[in-house]
Amino acid sequence: MVTNVSEKDKTLQEVIDWCERLETEGRRLAYALLLQNEMDAYGAVIGQVNAYGKIADHCRSMSSEVPNQSEDAK
Repeated sequence: MVTNVSEKDKTLQEVIDWCERLETEGRRLAYALLLQNEMDAYGAVIGQVNAYGKIADHCRSMSSEVPNQSEDAK
């Protein structure tokens, strides 16, 4: 299946934005749980926050274009 490079980039950016939003929301929730001394819940939420951050980092590191194989390469 052939996919346009710009569509891949757009999709990756959507995943990155989604992960970053959930990471931010999770940090707020984790902080609130920490203030309430809910350590078990805090640990679970921090695990999720870290996972979203790692997914976003991985997506950022993915190259959607292989050198010399671009449609624009001459």
